[in-house]
Amino acid sequence: MILPKNEPGTAPGPFSILGRNELVPYFPFRISHEDEVWVIKNPITGVENELNEPAFWLLKLCDGYRTLDEIITEISNAYKTDRNTVIDMSSALLEKVTGDGMLWWRRGRLNYWKLPPPLAVLWDLTSRCNLRCKHCVVSAGEEGSEELNFAECCKFIDECADFGVSQFILSGGEPMVRKDFFDIAEYAAEKGISIQVATNGTLIDEDAAQRLASIGACAQVSFDSPEPDVHDDFRQHPGSWQRTKDGIGLLIRAGVPVTLAATVTTMNIDDIPRLYELANEMGVQTFRILPFVPFGRGKYADELEVTPARMRELTEFLHSRKEEDGVNIAPMEFECTFSPPPEQELDADTRIGCDGAISYCTVTSGGEVLPCNYFSGAEAENVKEKDFQWIWDNSRFLNYFRSLKATDVNGSCQQCDWLPVCRGSCLAANFAHGDIFQSNCHCWLVKPD
Repeated sequence: MILPKNEPGTAPGPFSILGRNELVPYFPFRISHEDEVWVIKNPITGVENELNEPAFWLLKLCDGYRTLDEIITEISNAYKTDRNTVIDMSSALLEKVTGDGMLWWRRGRLNYWKLPPPLAVLWDLTSRCNLRCKHCVVSAGEEGSEELNFAECCKFIDECADFGVSQFILSGGEPMVRKDFFDIAEYAAEKGISIQVATNGTLIDEDAAQRLASIGACAQVSFDSPEPDVHDDFRQHPGSWQRTKDGIGLLIRAGVPVTLAATVTTMNIDDIPRLYELANEMGVQTFRILPFVPFGRGKYADELEVTPARMRELTEFLHSRKEEDGVNIAPMEFECTFSPPPEQELDADTRIGCDGAISYCTVTSGGEVLPCNYFSGAEAENVKEKDFQWIWDNSRFLNYFRSLKATDVNGSCQQCDWLPVCRGSCLAANFAHGDIFQSNCHCWLVKPD
């Protein structure tokens, strides 16, 4: 039978493929092979399931291009089995991976797109970190994954410079824990690539601030509350608030433009207005809020996720401050709903999602190229093995995201007047909640209460 290995009492029920024959399924995740068993791992829950050989081939054929009807026909011919038998044997697995959010269904086939080079590459230099933040997407810690060595970093920088990449956002983990951090940053700057550092700020001393200023870098510093205890609790490291605040001060005095970035959670949402005032007092250039998404280490702290209604109150407050003098406020998710909807009707070909895979992408500490690091676990190309420009042009995973259209969104978003503007917003948040094509789980128009 084509079934995953399930715990007792968890076997899936009947899976109807009525109406799905012409849909195109996509299973984008890695499948490992151990002896005669294939294994898939859910990147959200971490749960593993074993597959037999026919199940492996079924999921491999779910490539974002073939329709379900074509897949059933191909398996039927390969195993010399009638279609109804293949359907009966496949249904449980299809239901399982669909219900787990790992099999994505849409009406159209993916296309391959020729795009200009990305304007920016968010590059996780390491998955090591000196803090243990509760929300960390990459679960950063003591041990790093197989991060690129310095020679591999230089090769990657050369490829990006030759391709025409404009900016690196050097992140982690904490990028500055790498002893060769400045060697990497300065080499990239010499190649004409501008540098932004996404940092927790605790490792910034006077020398580091001056070196960043000397290469024209800017910095995004994570800072969560005007209350030291709240910040330190969230970052799980006593004294981090003061070191971060001191680091921001050193950067500003050195002339490095600073964005203060706060991840909004149930721990700090009431503190954000006062944090905005503190940002003004400190002289940072830009104030930015980020939604909490339960992924990585954050999946163990989903109680930190703020309701859409509470996020609307905060966004409305910051939106009202945009006309005032002071620190610039970065664009916020669903801020468009505070203005009249666009007059143009929705075009079915309107692309959905953020600009990941369009004008920027993420390169993980191990070298994998993704739309963003919330999709860690996908089968992705690696810059250790292929030229970055080749990956940008030919990656199936990147081109799948480029192919997504407004007709792929389910639920109330289909009737929303703001869809042409917000484009369904963050697909990663939906993915973390088990359905990448649901109406956005963070939108207050979708979930007003």
